[in-house]
Amino acid sequence: MPALPARVLITGATGFIGSHVARRLLRKGFDVHILCRPRANFERLRDIRRRLRVHTASLSDRKGLRRTVSAIAPKYVVHLAAATMRAGMAADLEDIVLTNTIGTLNLLDACDAVDYAGFVNTGDALEYGSKRRPAKESDACRPTTFDGRAKAVATLYARYAAFARDRPILTLRLFSVFGPDDHPTRLVPQVIAAALANDTLRLSHPAVARDFLYVDDVAALFESALHASTRLRGEVLNGGSGRSITLKELADGVRSLTKSRSEACWGAYPLAAHDRGCWTADVTKLHALLPWRPRFTFEEGLRLTIRHILRSRERAS
Repeated sequence: MPALPARVLITGATGFIGSHVARRLLRKGFDVHILCRPRANFERLRDIRRRLRVHTASLSDRKGLRRTVSAIAPKYVVHLAAATMRAGMAADLEDIVLTNTIGTLNLLDACDAVDYAGFVNTGDALEYGSKRRPAKESDACRPTTFDGRAKAVATLYARYAAFARDRPILTLRLFSVFGPDDHPTRLVPQVIAAALANDTLRLSHPAVARDFLYVDDVAALFESALHASTRLRGEVLNGGSGRSITLKELADGVRSLTKSRSEACWGAYPLAAHDRGCWTADVTKLHALLPWRPRFTFEEGLRLTIRHILRSRERAS
């Protein structure tokens, strides 16, 4: 008898990163189940919707969540559900706590009833707070945002559950992910849209830098982390490229690829306090423990993102 496909449960699959993770795991032969809120928007999953097993449950409903997870009995779990943050604006504080912290605790507790082989929790670079050098996983976390604090608590609980309960849980702390189907109000889509319209690129400061990672590479990273979580239980790994890209490099790259006549307007937005630090991942530990390496350069990722936006506009017209 042929082996049955490995069953994976994904939270946050209707979101930007989650949709790419779901698509990749389907291609790799997984039996993909997704956990959604009522009235979820499946637009990002429109091409694969019929191949997914959809379950409606709330991360705040402990008993209902436990019943749903027990019924699914996943071999693997990818936890990506998070309160929405767009254009630097976080969700309201209650939603952040309920989703990023309590939701993570409830999901980990619900999974106690399941003999899963791997659980990948999603952390955030905001957990570190501003650094003067690339952030290492061993650095003390001093988050300066409420969202970062909520994520840091969730990561600590995930580590506690891994060690105290001897469960295969690993956390990926993601830096700046970009690519197709990102929300249009986020940084990279905003700059691309302005450049395509030959409008002014309204930005804060040319020296502000981010560690950008193309979303297809992130999806591959989650797959690699799933398989490694058993031997890396309790670990926290940075999900980044290890390279800083300034806003000037972003603006120049987009203008070059779109052949735009746009000009950059620096100082259009105030420089946030956290933007004065270094937001780059130290990927030494990541590369030592996982075979994953990014396939796409920043420029290649930009080119693919621009192509996707142009094709989406053609389909809509």
